[in-house]
Amino acid sequence: MTTQDRETRVVYTNGTGAGWFIAILLLIVLAVGGFYLYNSGAFTDSNDVNVTIDVPDDIIPASPEQ
Repeated sequence: MTTQDRETRVVYTNGTGAGWFIAILLLIVLAVGGFYLYNSGAFTDSNDVNVTIDVPDDIIPASPEQ
């Protein structure tokens, strides 16, 4: 029975950098979205809600005359 020699092999891969591009693009989108939400007042503790409902005066239609 023969013994096999074990040796360490290092494999080098040349990536295209697309992962870094997507990561940086995602960070930019998150930063712009956070800036937009901050400026629109989404992070304030304001609990004021103003709801206005305009109801017409004649809710029930007039009955036809006989």
